[in-house]
Amino acid sequence: MTGGPIAVAGVSVEPGERRDIAPLASESYTGDRTTLPMAVINGIEDGPRVFITAAVHGDELNGIETCRRLLDLVDPLRIAGSLVVVPIVNVLGVQFGSRYLPDRRDLNRSFPGSHGGSMAARIARLLTEEVITGSDAGIDLHTAANHRTNVPQVRIAEDPRALPLAVVFGAPFVMRAKLRPGSLRAVALERDVPVLTYEGGQPLRFDTDAVDVALRGIQRVLARLEMIDHAPEPAVAEPMVLDASRWLRAERGGVLELHVAPGDRVTAGQPLWTTSSPMGEERASIDAEAEGYVIGATTLPLVQPGQAVLHIALPGEHVGAEDDPTEEEDEEDPDVTEGN
Repeated sequence: MTGGPIAVAGVSVEPGERRDIAPLASESYTGDRTTLPMAVINGIEDGPRVFITAAVHGDELNGIETCRRLLDLVDPLRIAGSLVVVPIVNVLGVQFGSRYLPDRRDLNRSFPGSHGGSMAARIARLLTEEVITGSDAGIDLHTAANHRTNVPQVRIAEDPRALPLAVVFGAPFVMRAKLRPGSLRAVALERDVPVLTYEGGQPLRFDTDAVDVALRGIQRVLARLEMIDHAPEPAVAEPMVLDASRWLRAERGGVLELHVAPGDRVTAGQPLWTTSSPMGEERASIDAEAEGYVIGATTLPLVQPGQAVLHIALPGEHVGAEDDPTEEEDEEDPDVTEGN
């Protein structure tokens, strides 16, 4: 709860004030400063402290645009509590269009970090100590990994505080996903901070639909926490809650022809895709083994044997936005560590 000045990275922010700050996180191999730009908004009334983070992976850009639009909407004179927005966590990764930092470390496996560790550890330490710790909730914005797309979805841990917020968010799917050691979400929960991980769209581009779902969802969560008075309608009134998922893989390589699209419901026996040789003579088809929903897919037209093609989630239950159930991540793909 707030009500008076708040301090982030040694900077004091008064009620009704927004301060844009850039604390030092590390430095590059040339000795240049590597900072972590963030906006700190302190409302004029008591309320929760919430953080929004994006681009923990440097090729996942939708969250950057979502944060930019959010900051245009939030008025420190019309908000209760405080909001810390970090549009680009992995600054160096974004500069090079890379998921990773220059030393190939995955920032989302480096939390809580340390003062004297690698560049990833130092950035993670700053975010953990100055942004995550002391917050009441957080929203971490992601996209799919390279050559893949994700249907807008919210991933949560087994935390009774997270599910109602995830449902209110209003993305098409809510995924109970296992925690990954060293991830932002896992370290936040260790500090008693529930986090919604939003996944939507592809890397290295702005997907307007995925950004719209994210922007609506963030505002709806802030309204649920009574930080703002009004929020837009949800993208989906009744998200599907999913309990498990797995990647389906190509048995044979070749030219890929998908028979379903991201977001589709599939039934047992339904054709999912066909692969054929470049000459068109050898063909292999894959059918669904059970009912599920396509929450992610490859964007490549050619596949190798064993390559992940479709991410299928299994249904749990429908939960209406007005329900208050009491109640994590997809099966990790060994090709690309995508879990958030």
